[in-house]
Amino acid sequence: MPTHNHFPPPGATLYPCWDQNLSVSYLHAGERGQAVLLLHGWAAFKELWWSTLQALAPNYRAFALDLPGHGSSPLGVHRSIADLARTVEYFCAAHRLERIVLVGHSMGGAVAAEVALQRPDLVERLVLVDAAIDAHRMPTYIRAYLWDDVGWSALRFSQTLSQRFSPVGAMVPNLHGGGWLRPWLRRSAYVAKCDPAGLRHLLHSLINQHAGERLANLAMPTLVVSGQFDALVPLEHSRRTARLIPGARFVVIPGALHNPMDERPAAFERELLAFLD
Repeated sequence: MPTHNHFPPPGATLYPCWDQNLSVSYLHAGERGQAVLLLHGWAAFKELWWSTLQALAPNYRAFALDLPGHGSSPLGVHRSIADLARTVEYFCAAHRLERIVLVGHSMGGAVAAEVALQRPDLVERLVLVDAAIDAHRMPTYIRAYLWDDVGWSALRFSQTLSQRFSPVGAMVPNLHGGGWLRPWLRRSAYVAKCDPAGLRHLLHSLINQHAGERLANLAMPTLVVSGQFDALVPLEHSRRTARLIPGARFVVIPGALHNPMDERPAAFERELLAFLD
């Protein structure tokens, strides 16, 4: 069973770091094997990986982070994808994780790619799940929250809607078996807690991050995963990402939308473990 943790623990001596006020909430499962670090997407949360953590636990040391501005991790000064990438590097250094498998979903995929580009010595294998890399190429409505006239109102309205469904979503267990409705309700319960101003800052940075041809510099084994019916990061967008990374393997999770680890957990875990094994 994954355990809840907070880093750094109270009273801990911090390593020299670009941000001494860094505070990260995370889940941990598994006591042996290679370290696997799991990064969620924009307006998401570490519990999204609950089933994945259980699947990894017998043979891997798995960590799922609440990225700054999400869940129980305050945003602080972390206002960009580059900031989030440095947070991941610091987390690994402080936990003495020298070689990791890095798994990133949506915005977390953009963060994972940035870490892999900056620190190829750290990332041994890379998994990108519906990754919002080169988000400026994604559908126009993704940028709606940034529009000056209606963006802020739209973001606040979506959070108000999430708050309405939050009591029901809070009753959905972390191991719910997949599907579309229950995962959506559970996600609503977490989205309602996010800081909207922080989300807007991070979305602005995500839209303005251009990985592009830099992806050709990735030399580690890479798996690119797409949900069959993802409307946020369309299948062809993920396929393009896979084409840009030398030797990358591309797989589609049938019946999944934007969160295959939550909507089709069994199928997603089969692909992930096959790639790791």
